Amino acid sequence: MIFVFGGAYQGMREYARDALGAKDFCELTSDAREIDFSRGAVCGLEQFVLGCVQRGESAIDYLEAHRDAWKGCILIGMDFSCGLVPMDAQERLWREENGRLNNYIASHAERVVRLFCGLPQQIK
Repeated sequence: MIFVFGGAYQGMREYARDALGAKDFCELTSDAREIDFSRGAVCGLEQFVLGCVQRGESAIDYLEAHRDAWKGCILIGMDFSCGLVPMDAQERLWREENGRLNNYIASHAERVVRLFCGLPQQIK
């Protein structure tokens, strides 16, 4: 599995398509209760985390339960850990849970790439 992450509008999808050959993307929203890993690339993990936080579920538990399904995937997530800490408790929890999920995914990834200003930086 390859994990690609970065801030908003940094070119993660484009990188996955152009450099990694992703052809079909599973676009997640906060309403998603399941992830279609069969499409090869999954983006919007932060939105999936938001939905999990709103429902009182664990995104990490979901990924752990489906670990075999995402082994060959490209997972794309947003890092919004820098900047102002939200005043709203649920938004703070979302930020924390998203960071925890990113850590979990990165620890299991064969390769981790951070995109900044459209430039890839291979971290792992």
